[in-house]
Amino acid sequence: MPATPDRPTVSVLMPTYRQDAFLTRAIGSLLAQDFPDFELVVVNDGSDDTTDELVRAYDDSRIRYLRWTDNRGLGAALNAATRLARGEFIAYLPSDDYYDRDHLSRCVAALSADPGLHLVHSGLRWVRRPWDIAVRPVESTATLHGDRLPEAGTTDATKADRTGISRLDVRSGNYLALVQVVHRRTFEDTVRWRERTELVSDSLELDFWEGLRARGARFAATGATTCEWGDHPDQRHKIIAGRGAQNANQANHGYGLSRYRQFYRVPSRTRLNWQPVAQGEPVDERVRYLDPQAERAGARRRTDGLRILLVGAMGYNPDQLLALERDGHHLGGLWSTHPHFWETTGPLPFGDAEYLPHDRHWYDRVRDFAPDVIYGSLNWPNLPLLHQVQQAGLAPFVLHLKEGTTAAMQAGSWPALRDLVLNSAGRIFISPESRDWFDTILGPAGPVGPSMVLDGDLPLRDWMTDQWADPVGDDPDEVHTVCIGRILIEPMLELAERGIHVHHYGSSYRRWAPGWLATAEETPFLHLHGHLYPRDWVAELSRYDAAWLHVFTSDNGGDLRSAAWTDINLPARISTYAIAGLPWIFRRNAGQFVGVERLADRLGVGIGYSGVDDLAERLVDERKRRVARTNMRAARHTFTFDHHVPELVSFLRRAAATR
Repeated sequence: MPATPDRPTVSVLMPTYRQDAFLTRAIGSLLAQDFPDFELVVVNDGSDDTTDELVRAYDDSRIRYLRWTDNRGLGAALNAATRLARGEFIAYLPSDDYYDRDHLSRCVAALSADPGLHLVHSGLRWVRRPWDIAVRPVESTATLHGDRLPEAGTTDATKADRTGISRLDVRSGNYLALVQVVHRRTFEDTVRWRERTELVSDSLELDFWEGLRARGARFAATGATTCEWGDHPDQRHKIIAGRGAQNANQANHGYGLSRYRQFYRVPSRTRLNWQPVAQGEPVDERVRYLDPQAERAGARRRTDGLRILLVGAMGYNPDQLLALERDGHHLGGLWSTHPHFWETTGPLPFGDAEYLPHDRHWYDRVRDFAPDVIYGSLNWPNLPLLHQVQQAGLAPFVLHLKEGTTAAMQAGSWPALRDLVLNSAGRIFISPESRDWFDTILGPAGPVGPSMVLDGDLPLRDWMTDQWADPVGDDPDEVHTVCIGRILIEPMLELAERGIHVHHYGSSYRRWAPGWLATAEETPFLHLHGHLYPRDWVAELSRYDAAWLHVFTSDNGGDLRSAAWTDINLPARISTYAIAGLPWIFRRNAGQFVGVERLADRLGVGIGYSGVDDLAERLVDERKRRVARTNMRAARHTFTFDHHVPELVSFLRRAAATR
């Protein structure tokens, strides 16, 4: 069937968001094609830049344009563009990529020559850095096999067969990039792009190609490299999983769920099913957080409630903020724009905190919010932002630092941290040891004024249920330990060799320990479990006998001045274990100054050990385990944020009164 203006041979789909700097290069490369029978379908996915003006400036009837005022995500943009497309074939040109002059003609020729062929792809260039010795285009270097496409960087080009698929190298994390592909519309009614309302993942393209393959689509390469993949920090797969960074600056550009929320302006209270493939912990926020009715239980806005501006980022338990809202206070958030993947920033998927973007208008926004007090938190990457806001003097500033003095020094942020500690209206330290450390380091010129002690990463009381579980296993003489988060490889393996069970929850850290995974498959004493949500902490973890904290060797000799941050820090997992009534396993550092050991001894909730044999002996002593477990259940309420809200609010009021 010959092409007509209403039915071009190729519909080129261009989803675009905040890429006006690249846009004209991409469109220009399409208009310069030696195959002119195409239409361009541009979907502006809510860009807040000059994209609209740039697209409308083109006077070409082949360009069709759809503009959304809000961002709906790449999957939604691709599905919308596909519905608008009129061509026989579908091609893709993301606005930060571009075509060589013969890209479409080669792809169309390959499809036209073989009616049984569903998808063709060209080779691909990427990363044209001047300091690269050589940058080679990717041709047909991977094969479709098994249940998934092969991992990047694992397939030799000589092993590719005629079903081979090319993709970017391991640095990019992409599989068969959109810009390479032209395909028929054969499976349009059964294979669609997955949208944000269903799932957010860096495997969006891979899932679509595999959907085509599952329905019998045949793939082939053109044999020529005719397009280029743009490489920059704000690419979607880098924002989601951080992979593909080419240098330290890009690696620290920020990635993960919070970065995704901010960059794509996901509305507050929107809960995402977050499933990164490369790295980062999966989380379905529809399960992670309280349902809206329970979230608002007891909430009320007091006439004397504080207006609290949160600055920086939260940690693993950001929903602790609901306790402040339930106490009647009005929260706003001026969040770090490039948080680490484990940090949480706004727009938040829960609560009613106002989101104040940190852009060139942030000062006016904060002034309009009119906070009674500014609450700066929580970790060292946020120190430059905290210092900037404190220096602006818009309201009394309270600093709450969770961890990272050594990291702050290494990052060059120690002067800002020192200034924050010295000049804030109030200081909140995570432990008495942390407070004493700062007093020791800062000397006679140390801070003057109020301070309090409060761990910065405590969870909501809602997760402290009474859903106690029966012990795991059928043999009452067997001992089962558990660890969530970071894997403590050596002591765990040694303990398993002595016949004591070790259970690990969470997948992200296991990616860093493939040898440990292989060993886990070979021994009956190592057990791997999936992600654990707070609502299941008690019901799941209370089955075990004891839980692992960080294992490290201290060498401060009992001198607080020489203490490293590992000596002072309280790991976030301590509250999770406490809520589940689990004693803590930790290595004894005799004669050293270690905060978590002091806390465990003070509460009588620890199983400290000097070596693995000593630990095995202590763990099999059921009486000692029972005493520690009883003490932990008695103290667990002190590890909830709600328990400390009255004291915290009183402290914030004192700081606010210094205005």
